Amino acid sequence: MSSLKSSIGAMALTVIGAVSLSQAASAESLDIQSAWPLTMPASGANAEYLGELLNSSSDGSLNVKVYSAGKLVPSLQIFDAVQQGTLDAGITSPLYVAGRFPAVQLFGGIPFGPDALTHAGWIYEGGGREIWEEIYAEQGVKTIPCGLMDSEAGGWYNFEINNIDDFKGKKLRFAGLAGEAMAKVGASIVLLPGGEIYPSMEKGIIDGTELSMPAIDITLGLQQVGKYYYLPGWHQPAAMNELIVNMDKWNSLSESQQDLIEASCKAVNLKSILSTLTLNADAVDTFEDAGVEIKSFPPDVLDALHAAFDETIADQVEKDPNFKRVWDSLEAYRASAAAWTDRR
Repeated sequence: MSSLKSSIGAMALTVIGAVSLSQAASAESLDIQSAWPLTMPASGANAEYLGELLNSSSDGSLNVKVYSAGKLVPSLQIFDAVQQGTLDAGITSPLYVAGRFPAVQLFGGIPFGPDALTHAGWIYEGGGREIWEEIYAEQGVKTIPCGLMDSEAGGWYNFEINNIDDFKGKKLRFAGLAGEAMAKVGASIVLLPGGEIYPSMEKGIIDGTELSMPAIDITLGLQQVGKYYYLPGWHQPAAMNELIVNMDKWNSLSESQQDLIEASCKAVNLKSILSTLTLNADAVDTFEDAGVEIKSFPPDVLDALHAAFDETIADQVEKDPNFKRVWDSLEAYRASAAAWTDRR
């Protein structure tokens, strides 16, 4: 009898193993590369969290592997790799393709734009996402909002900002619409990848830089090379990163798998914005302990920057129909919510 039981048990294990192997074989693989190190708060950590969620919640139907920045392709080439199908998916920022598709940078972050709640509201409830998806679909890419971020800092400077003329002739690392506005007030804009910011500040190659929020800035040790830290960031009061997926890959997934990815990215949005509140506070304390002066932009400086930004927007709206579509959508949503947002 014991021999029979052993045989039955062995057969059962064989069947269970065969079922498990069958499930594993039928699972859809999804390789995702982050544009940032997975150790980076929010931006990088979001990618790792998304992978964990999808693997634990898909009941074996998805086999997700998440790679850190640069592991498969350079960070700034993620969109191209996803578009071409050499990479399934990426966690990145629409700001990184602003040179090719200027309109999408408004989804990533808007100078003098709304706060994070209003920004997300526009994307999900105000028609923003539909336009975003249409622009990317023409390129064979699916985009999903995935990584809501709070306000960035106003940047690191080795000179004080008392009036708008203080920017004239200064070499600053800025990008996108904010960089264009800074150029209008006399700054010399330099585009640098994150890894070159510290040595460029240390050697005096640049006079100032924006990067991100304090929790991320501290990972580069910028308090060792910057004298002044300005808060808050007029150039990006909120941001939304994205999960982009090759369209053929996306269409190969079942509806339930697609729904799970959508729901998981919404969970990422919540974790992303909540995870950095105390980290930002701790980082600012560390900066002050290191001797950095924490300052705010004078109102007249912000007024001048806002005027320069308005000129930049007018230029873009005039020459790019997609930019006009996105900007008009944003402004319509802000107007529809103003009776509440302007009073809270």
